[in-house]
Amino acid sequence: MRPRPLPSELTSRPFSVAEALEVGLRYDRLRAGDLRAPHRGARSARQAVDLRGRCEEFAPLLRRHEHFAHVTALGLWGLPLPRWLEESRHLHVSDPVARQRRRPGVVGHRYSAASSHSLDGLPVAEPLEALVQAAADVPVDTLVALGDALVGGWSPHPRARLLPVADLQEAASRAHGRPGARSLRRAVSLVRAGVDSPRETALRLLVVRSGLPEPEVNVRRFAADGSYLGKPDLSWASPRVALEFQGDHHREDRDTWRYDLRRREGFEDDGWRVVLVSDDDLHGAEARALVARLARLLRR
Repeated sequence: MRPRPLPSELTSRPFSVAEALEVGLRYDRLRAGDLRAPHRGARSARQAVDLRGRCEEFAPLLRRHEHFAHVTALGLWGLPLPRWLEESRHLHVSDPVARQRRRPGVVGHRYSAASSHSLDGLPVAEPLEALVQAAADVPVDTLVALGDALVGGWSPHPRARLLPVADLQEAASRAHGRPGARSLRRAVSLVRAGVDSPRETALRLLVVRSGLPEPEVNVRRFAADGSYLGKPDLSWASPRVALEFQGDHHREDRDTWRYDLRRREGFEDDGWRVVLVSDDDLHGAEARALVARLARLLRR
């Protein structure tokens, strides 16, 4: 026998068991096969496919002052997380008033200075506060990429994009004495405006830590006759050296590939050396070879 239809107010979203009982559902209906129990005390008629969906499943169980925090908040703001964090099934929540959560699949925090914002209906820690919260638990390079994203235009949400670097510096200063404050200050010192992707961040950090001069990030370059050449990911003006990171889409999309060829020819016709970089060049022997090649080109 098919389960009895749910009330209209419960069909389009996850809900709590308490909420279902209030509208007249019985426990046997809540145990029917068309409903999932993503958390004890919650039900959903659909399968969550992403971080937001998993947060929506837990949202009916949030307490009055509780909100999503830490790396969960950073992900909800559309900021880049490494794969090992994206694949984590744990949700981070904070309550500045009550005791921290202790339940499977949830990491509870009690950040006394936490502030939150309603992001498409979900209570979420403000982006800078979430960055401070995560500083003790993620590597410095991840913090740099997150900072680059906040001062860049990566996030689809205005509150988490195009922030002044000074705002990050102020947040790091206010975090003095909190866990991860030293890592955060170190990361913020390496944040640069204009970075377009985590791979650009990784490439810039490799270059700078190798002792080479720091390149400019996504600066528009022009030929001697004033014509526009393009905007390399990283570049040095005086020796005319440009670095371009090549993701898979650069070779899989025909139009992108042809555009890259024409642009590279334009740079080289004007006396630039264009170095193409892939994922393999960011680690191990390939990274050392890349740094050595750049050192030779920069000494020209």
